[in-house]
Amino acid sequence: MRILLVDDHALIRAGLANLLTQHHHEVVAEASTSSQASALINTHKPEIVLVDINLGTSSGIDLIKEMKKSGASSKFVVLTMHDDTQTLESAKDAGAIAFVTKSAPTESLLEILQTIATGTDKFLKAGKINQITVAKDFELTPRELEVLTLLPTGATANAIGALLFLTEATVKTHLASIYRKLAANNRAQAVSIAIENKLITN
Repeated sequence: MRILLVDDHALIRAGLANLLTQHHHEVVAEASTSSQASALINTHKPEIVLVDINLGTSSGIDLIKEMKKSGASSKFVVLTMHDDTQTLESAKDAGAIAFVTKSAPTESLLEILQTIATGTDKFLKAGKINQITVAKDFELTPRELEVLTLLPTGATANAIGALLFLTEATVKTHLASIYRKLAANNRAQAVSIAIENKLITN
């Protein structure tokens, strides 16, 4: 795919360019500011614009809004250090098609680009933010997510309690709630469902 990189850090742009070209994507141009990006989008008409939110004195969110308003056909993927749901919603509302945290594995970014290439209109996300938002979809509390993350280790309720400074009874209450929310009958099924939905990794 033809990609424009927008990030105010040259080293990050260089790293991304190297990664993308190794996986048969074409980096058509790079920009460090919104004004540069706007001009380059109009000139090169990239399929994808990979954009950071913080661009010095300007904002990647504002860039997306501006380009969407002008009718740009490019699809915008936000790549950022921020992993809060408020920032994600701002990116989504602005018109981004994907949200990737910089802590996410490189494979996650490549998978998202591959999915976009299929023509999907579904909003995509990767990194810690994906775990947080999926947990909210299942109505899991932060504490329940902590307990769920420890289940693949095989730790007993007592051991999990010791790690999280909870009583065994409290952990069992959390487990019952987790099973109910995931529609799981036991620990193994809960782990399987959680891995399938990328709540946890195996």
